[in-house]
Amino acid sequence: MFCYQKSFANPTLPVDEAQFYALVRAEQWNENIDKYRETHDAALKRKLPAFIFQATFDETESKAGKIGRWRKQSATRLTGLVVMDVDHIDDPLGLVNEKLEMSNEKWAALGVLLVYITPSGKGLKIVFKARHDWGNLIDNQHAMAKVLGVEVDESCKDASRMSFICKETDIMYLDKELFTYEDKEYDEQFSALYRNGSSQATKKILTNTNLTNLTNNEALKNSSDSCNSCSEIEENFNYHGISYKTICEAWQTAQGGAPGVGDRHRTMLQMALDLRYICDNQPDMVARALKECGFVQDIIRERGEEEVQGVADTACERRMYKDIPKRMQEVLKSTGVLSSDTPRAERVVDKVNIPYEQYAERLEPLLSAPYAEACSGVSRHNWLGAVFVSGAMYCTLLTRCWYKHFNGAKQRMNPQALIIGEPATGKGFAKSLDDQIMCAMREQDEEVRAQETRYKQEQKKRGTSSKAQKQDALVEPEGMIRYLPTKTSNNIFFRRLKRAKEVVDGEVMPMHLYMFDSELDSSISAQSGGAWIGKHDLELKAFHNELSGVDYANNDSINDILPIFWNSVTTGTQVSLYKKFTPRNINDGLCSRVCIFPMETARYQMIKKKNVDWEANESMKQWGYRFEKLHGELPLERLTDHVYDLCEQSAQEAEAADDHVLDYLRKRAVFYATWLTIPRILARQYDEFKKTGKLDITDDDLKFSTLMYDAVIYFQDHFFGQMLQDSWDNAAREYVPRRRNTKNADAYKALPEQFTAKEVMLMLDIENGAANKQCQRWMTHGFIERIKQGKYKKIIKDLMA
Repeated sequence: MFCYQKSFANPTLPVDEAQFYALVRAEQWNENIDKYRETHDAALKRKLPAFIFQATFDETESKAGKIGRWRKQSATRLTGLVVMDVDHIDDPLGLVNEKLEMSNEKWAALGVLLVYITPSGKGLKIVFKARHDWGNLIDNQHAMAKVLGVEVDESCKDASRMSFICKETDIMYLDKELFTYEDKEYDEQFSALYRNGSSQATKKILTNTNLTNLTNNEALKNSSDSCNSCSEIEENFNYHGISYKTICEAWQTAQGGAPGVGDRHRTMLQMALDLRYICDNQPDMVARALKECGFVQDIIRERGEEEVQGVADTACERRMYKDIPKRMQEVLKSTGVLSSDTPRAERVVDKVNIPYEQYAERLEPLLSAPYAEACSGVSRHNWLGAVFVSGAMYCTLLTRCWYKHFNGAKQRMNPQALIIGEPATGKGFAKSLDDQIMCAMREQDEEVRAQETRYKQEQKKRGTSSKAQKQDALVEPEGMIRYLPTKTSNNIFFRRLKRAKEVVDGEVMPMHLYMFDSELDSSISAQSGGAWIGKHDLELKAFHNELSGVDYANNDSINDILPIFWNSVTTGTQVSLYKKFTPRNINDGLCSRVCIFPMETARYQMIKKKNVDWEANESMKQWGYRFEKLHGELPLERLTDHVYDLCEQSAQEAEAADDHVLDYLRKRAVFYATWLTIPRILARQYDEFKKTGKLDITDDDLKFSTLMYDAVIYFQDHFFGQMLQDSWDNAAREYVPRRRNTKNADAYKALPEQFTAKEVMLMLDIENGAANKQCQRWMTHGFIERIKQGKYKKIIKDLMA
């Protein structure tokens, strides 16, 4: 009898034949496995129930105080079954049927009870009866691997090892003895070892006789070769000739030694984040390396193996960087793996593939008004781009609303969205969204623009007509215009900014200006001369509504200092993007102030035909009009608390990975996590908010906010992360502080707590008069005090060199 665990948070339960088939036939788990094979999202695998073939467990108390048969190594009772895990197989079916030429009779002759394809589709689980003469679990696995001529995954050496369930169609062989088999003698022989945390191999050499006595079947001729020693197999777990155990020990030494109780989980996560770079980013391999550490073995004995595997899975889900982290590079150098002159190109770890489908899967169940309509005419993999663009527009229309940020300050919504893609990749969706959503703002501007046109025409007329000049003086229109074209002069921009004010709830509030540009290159060209000069500074200050102004001598200048309220949406190519963001200006902060999205490029394909969704267009237009009418404080305390936690978690992750780029980007991503979530909250409760001013923040809102936070950081890092890191590395190389002369500091340190001027004279090798002057200077700076004539006492221990 073996058992299963529905999730990490549940105790184990026994498995009989009925329960086994209920699990492998369940539609929910079959769908998870199919999605996992398609997306390789480890989170899908971790949601699956798991069999524990090798052991059952005594009742123990969980950390939460609940009694149950928890999966703890210390509570192990061996079943007599062994699980062998064979990974990294492109064609498991072909391996079994063609290379191994296995049949039901041959499996039975080997004592095998179950063979199935793992959830990844790239591995095999082989469950067989343990042989006493072969030794413990890992000994049996080595022997069976030798018989079959395959390589075994060493991570299955622990008795409490889980095996995620499979689909019924993935079962290649099953003997119903599996459901009743039990070997109590094997349990008595080896359980004590596992309860004490020992799962290493016990057999050094398996002789020919051990293997050939297994069966006389001619199909198993490969069993005639002697098995490599288990100690040799353990030693072969190395990286570039250095054992992982040595690397882990060096890592711990570099961090100040093994962690104490209370710091072990955090330290294990930090180590896993580094180890994944030299473990092919494979969770099982990372977990195996972690288990080489003594403090990890202590965790396994106390809390079970699942915590270690969970840490490995979590670490391998995190974003990989192009280079091994500096902290790990130093460890590898200390063990002799990397020399200081190792070319950077040789340490490249991973090629960045944008996970469009993973983001789409996370977003799909959270799509609701008003974002569902914005995504209706956009391809699935570009949905996030539509959310970024429409969110920036909706936030601009909500200019009369504000909320309290987690720092207690009154916060407005100031997004700047950038959509980047090659020509003809569908970036035009942004213009379509602008046509619908921002219709409300353009309509408000129309009358004032008409007044300005009539004013200019009348000015021109009076310049050519003496009769017109005798009329009353013209009055310049003072109305508010907020929708601005790209080619807007700075003078006009500040004039629009100064006039964009309204009294809202008894208080004068600046209204946001807005600019849409379908060609980033046009604004880049304008920077070299013309309308855009000086606006880069305004882009920076707009994010936090910082002050800017002009003070010129000409009569048209507004000569004022104003907070910048200006949102924008821009589309362009990657070529134009890197004209705007260069190594010279990458550290001015704009790269962390924009939410940026790269369009998926479909090469050598026609753009798909599509029909206009008139209903969605009308809905977006109506949301624009509705949001323009809202005003006042938005009660978002639960949401702001959530984004605070996200930012704090990223700080911990950045510290663990020594990732300065993440630490830099996380600080402003929290604003987008809030801003982009607000429209979906208000759309769901529009009427209720107008009546009561109250808002309910749901769990889905928090999930949406988390997705926005993750996506904003991911794409900022995608475009700007390496440029930022390179700029910091270059600055560190170029900036070398001058090493100051430490003669006086060294002499001061060598003096006793109480000393005389004569001792100073001897210490510094100077004349008596110079020694007295030196003591006087130290007294002036407060370093020493005079006890009596010619004798002094130190106030501070050391001088700064």
